[in-house]
Amino acid sequence: MLLNREDYLRVDAEYDGRGLEIRLNGDPYRVGYPSGVWGGLDEDAKKLITDHIAFLSTNYLPMVLGKRGIIYGTRQPMLDSFSFKSTVYDLPSTALLDGHSAVEYIRRYYNTDFIYEGGETVVWGKGYKPRNRAIISFTSGKESLLTLAVCMELGIEPILVNVVEPSNIWEEKHRRGLLKRMAAEFGVEYHMIRHEPGVFHDGRRMGYKPSSLGWGSQLLYYLVLFLPFMIHSRARYVFFGNENSCDKEAPHPEGFRTNYCFDQSSGWTQQLDSVARILTNGSARVGSLVGPLNEIAVTKVLHEAYPDLAKYQMSCFCEDPPAEEHRWCCACSKCARTNAFIRGLGYDPRRVGFWEDMFTEEHANLFSALNGEKTFGFDRSGLGREEQELALYMAAQREPNNRFLQRYMETSIYNGISGEGGAGNERFRHDYEFYMTPQPYPAIPEELREGVYALYNHVLRGG
Repeated sequence: MLLNREDYLRVDAEYDGRGLEIRLNGDPYRVGYPSGVWGGLDEDAKKLITDHIAFLSTNYLPMVLGKRGIIYGTRQPMLDSFSFKSTVYDLPSTALLDGHSAVEYIRRYYNTDFIYEGGETVVWGKGYKPRNRAIISFTSGKESLLTLAVCMELGIEPILVNVVEPSNIWEEKHRRGLLKRMAAEFGVEYHMIRHEPGVFHDGRRMGYKPSSLGWGSQLLYYLVLFLPFMIHSRARYVFFGNENSCDKEAPHPEGFRTNYCFDQSSGWTQQLDSVARILTNGSARVGSLVGPLNEIAVTKVLHEAYPDLAKYQMSCFCEDPPAEEHRWCCACSKCARTNAFIRGLGYDPRRVGFWEDMFTEEHANLFSALNGEKTFGFDRSGLGREEQELALYMAAQREPNNRFLQRYMETSIYNGISGEGGAGNERFRHDYEFYMTPQPYPAIPEELREGVYALYNHVLRGG
């Protein structure tokens, strides 16, 4: 096969005693681990992890950089087929967010060349005697905080692992401070993985037009990143914070099934469970303990039952200038959504660090329930609009003199509610019941399911 190598990116990778290094067209990007965590791995395990991180961190780059493919100095990753499915199922929503045709995106990815020059695929998996420990993919968001709380309730020792995304400029500073305080207060073990390949997602720094491409296999990527911690701690579980809304699908103009967070869906969480069982010979399982709950119910359980943990909540990407000094920028739709949930439930957003009143006309464009033009990602999809409407209506009942909420009520789906009757009132009761009730969810390890549902029902049903 004759190649015009100018049409291809070049990716190489190698590992040493402290982690691994990815080289994209010769430029190095490092992933570091504590020496005791990385050093105890088999050589084949290190090769497998290196091959997968090299591939999963770069396989979308030909699409955003206008290249035909990638020539890898590594081996073809063992889990290539898992990555392909996760990526392809993510492309319809990615195309919509980027303003492109889904057919075009799927065709371009399908036609991308991946050439491996590193020899035979490393096929590896090794079991261990698991301990009652869980690796928690930790961001200090409400889902990961509630996962931590539930683990402690169930007697599972938590180990918090945060992957530092270098594109989110001030996120690491705030999160590191929160983790240090949590470790001092609750005695939990935590680790932060500084992984420089995360910068590949930053189009501004990499020289391409900002795009949503590349996130479709992110949780598979994280699972591989977590593997050294799983083996070192002999963890029985890996928990991601995938809530119930991650299963929602939206209409697509080209007729594709469209999930804006496919790799966080319950079906894909079960696929990640299969990956973990393959890599650990059945020793570790993957699941989500918050999967039965909608976002507003996650907020209620966390703040109602675990206020000492709730005060550490942080969900902002910390990209806007105000985030240099505050862990909430108060200038993005994620801040707006989180603030609406907290305030609608009657909690004080200042307790988690909100420093600006977001129920103002200045912030109206950040709310999907107000057709905001500055929403992004999940908020722009419209999937969370009804839940946000519920939160804003509940806030309006608590703050009847708030002018921003009065304006919202003029166009609210619950507009016209009065007294105890009326169709609007019936809709509110129906929606409240749905969003505040734990839903069936298959991606919880079977032995934990009864305890998880009992806990949620106790809090949400008032005891």
